[in-house]
Amino acid sequence: MSEESIMADESQVQHMFLHVESSDAVCMLNIAGHPYRLRELIFMMIENGCRVVKSSAEAYKTFDFDKETVEVYDFLTSIIKAKFLS
Repeated sequence: MSEESIMADESQVQHMFLHVESSDAVCMLNIAGHPYRLRELIFMMIENGCRVVKSSAEAYKTFDFDKETVEVYDFLTSIIKAKFLS
């Protein structure tokens, strides 16, 4: 399937793990949603001064965190689970 057809398909879902660092927190995100929405989300994080690095399921599973896992749902991004270090 070409990238154009993937992006045009409204039901297309992409899944990824991201390691995100800001000035006051470090977290690991487990996200899924339409590729355009995920790109928009990553762009917003970078624009707000976060460092964003693509990660893996293994890194997410072994990421040490001191706060409960947070789940956020909206109509464009189906899953966001965050593990916060600080």
